Amino acid sequence: MSKKAKKQSRSTRQSNRAASLYLKQKSEVDKMPKLGTKKTVEIEGIEYTLQHPGTRAYAQIQDRIQLGGGKVSSEKMSEELFKHVVVEPKVSFEYFDEHDGYEEVVEEAMTFLRSGK
Repeated sequence: MSKKAKKQSRSTRQSNRAASLYLKQKSEVDKMPKLGTKKTVEIEGIEYTLQHPGTRAYAQIQDRIQLGGGKVSSEKMSEELFKHVVVEPKVSFEYFDEHDGYEEVVEEAMTFLRSGK
């Protein structure tokens, strides 16, 4: 004996369609590329805008900051982050001679570079 499929009401079909569209849009948002993604963080009362340079640029940055033996140059890493990730305000070591928050900015920028979030 086969069971007949229940006929869905119009409102159930509309609800299911809306849910399906929402999940499709959500998955498309979750798969957005990192390249160009921006994030604003506030550190020591100053807003910094971070922009992701893309996965290839991230790999190139990792190559440039290596010292050998798996060690990373903090100086080179900071310079790369200042040049390629922290886009506003433009920062440098000299900037942080006059402003607080160097370690926090570097940490936020590195986390953003790794995750894109």
